[in-house]
Amino acid sequence: MMKEASAPAQGASKYNAPDNFTTAGDPIRTFAAAIAQDTGATVDPIGDGQLHRFDCPEGKRGNRACWYVLHLDRWPAGAYGNWRTGITDTWRADHNREHDREQGARIAAAIDAARRQREREQAQAQDNAARRAQRLWSDAKPATAGHPYLARKRIPALCLRQHGDCLLIPLRTVADELVNVQRIHPDGTKRFLKGGRIVGAFALFGCELPEEGELYIAEGWATAATIATTLRLPVVAAMNAGNLAPVAQAIRAARPGLALTLAADDDHGTPGNPGMTKAAEAARLVQGAMTWPTTCRQEGCGCTDFNDVANCGRAPR
Repeated sequence: MMKEASAPAQGASKYNAPDNFTTAGDPIRTFAAAIAQDTGATVDPIGDGQLHRFDCPEGKRGNRACWYVLHLDRWPAGAYGNWRTGITDTWRADHNREHDREQGARIAAAIDAARRQREREQAQAQDNAARRAQRLWSDAKPATAGHPYLARKRIPALCLRQHGDCLLIPLRTVADELVNVQRIHPDGTKRFLKGGRIVGAFALFGCELPEEGELYIAEGWATAATIATTLRLPVVAAMNAGNLAPVAQAIRAARPGLALTLAADDDHGTPGNPGMTKAAEAARLVQGAMTWPTTCRQEGCGCTDFNDVANCGRAPR
């Protein structure tokens, strides 16, 4: 999509340019307004043709997930993007004038350079996190059943380890590579390793990924543990709704003989019910089945998953 030089219309995007932006006749300010419209970030662009990075407002400070490149020679033009959301866009000051071939090539090269740099950084961060995960896992001891989180959730310590007072949940690939761990503190706070891989990785409740038979795919570890101990079947935890499809597809490709069932969370209190929506999408992609808990939905009850229902005195049995 090509951005024109005029200021974006109100309501045209999730974000609008700040009120103090005066864009008429000023390519730098107009470019900044386009960036603000699509990323929500206020920047003062430098027109040196080099790649510049800045923070995504919706991420943590210092995330540097957004980028831009601006050329001011001849006909002002540039490109920008957000690596978190996948936004990539180009811009030119005079929308009635096409990029000349040389300028277009420079902008395309800048976009490609930004993508390759991001891929290198992501690969390095994931490699560092994987090494740290392996060290933590190696140094940890088997988890104790008395850990406060396990006691609250009423699930066993099977397959888990403990480092200090933190539970460690191992995330592996279908090739059984340990790539990340989720740390769960006694108060229930959950943290993945910074930069660690999550997409397509999962935590397995069981000894190994089976070659055939049935396999359930749930969101969280407590949900997976509840299903596994109830049905006595292998279950994997994708760790979040958005990862259900990547995990299901990776397992389907590696284990085509498995019968897959997506065990959805029923996020009935959340607009769009992402738990059900994402599970249904994943089931469709791998031609799998789908199941979900029967929650009580009574006032003041926040049951959404199979573990919640197992521990709720008001939920239907």
